Amino acid sequence: MKSRLTNKVLGSLAILAVVLPFSSSASSMYQPAQFGNAVDQVSQKVVLPETMATDKRTIAVYCQADIAVSGVASNVSCFDKAAYDDLQGQTQRAIEGLAFSPAKVDGEAVPVRMTFRVVYSRNDSQPNVVMLPNLGTLQREHGVHYIAPQERLDQADWYSAYSASGNGKPFFNEGRLARIVGDVSADGEVESVRTVEASGRARRDAKVIETALKKSRFIPGFVGENAVDMHYIAVVNYPEND
Repeated sequence: MKSRLTNKVLGSLAILAVVLPFSSSASSMYQPAQFGNAVDQVSQKVVLPETMATDKRTIAVYCQADIAVSGVASNVSCFDKAAYDDLQGQTQRAIEGLAFSPAKVDGEAVPVRMTFRVVYSRNDSQPNVVMLPNLGTLQREHGVHYIAPQERLDQADWYSAYSASGNGKPFFNEGRLARIVGDVSADGEVESVRTVEASGRARRDAKVIETALKKSRFIPGFVGENAVDMHYIAVVNYPEND
């Protein structure tokens, strides 16, 4: 599982050495949720281990959070493959309750589920903390700062529909995964879905998620100021002892 996660989900950390903080983007119809001053707050709350300076390591923590119409982040889930000095736990605790800038549709705030990376470094080539509004799966195609599609929670979101009958946990973690990809149009509609990873009982769950995902609506993905067609990955995990 770890090798698949590394190859298909985790972006290249080498590229992150030259990134700059995320800048805002918007359109006349859709505006994705943005970080606001969350980067500064995370920088103040998370203590980076001294060994990172010695090792010259760059660590990416992958996160998902629900962003309310007020901008407050809740239901935060984070995953750090390396599990480096509890950066996963620190990051998750730091983000819970932070104020982001909310997503908007035609100027009205809407709740969304946002995926993003928090990248930590202790070298002179980039800031200690950088937040990127994507998981890096489309970095080669769209560059570092593209904004991944954000599922609207004022509609029928796929995980709520799935969890009525399934017990997989949301987002990435150790253990088995079910991953379903949805093609989200620039209009925020899911045009097609397909399962790219599922085994055992997860195959049944994947079918349920496919059905639910088809009914979901999104703030579309953005590259610069433009909404574009972009993939979205729906993920549930099954702990090894479950």
